Amino acid sequence: MTVKLSISVPDDVAGYLQSSGNASAAVTEAVRRLLPEARRARQRAAARAYAEFLRQAPAVIEQSNDVALRGARW
Repeated sequence: MTVKLSISVPDDVAGYLQSSGNASAAVTEAVRRLLPEARRARQRAAARAYAEFLRQAPAVIEQSNDVALRGARW
């Protein structure tokens, strides 16, 4: 399936696309090169967030234990 789009691009990009034999193919190839990098960027951001969570987890667990054991006598 294909979708027809109308976009505005800078003059230099427009010149390149007009001189290429198939502007759609050129744009598709360029965007597909960007897609894996965007996915990797999202994965790196998620990994950083998870690492930060793990760094804070011992403090959260300790605080939870303090709340759960408040007033408990051994």
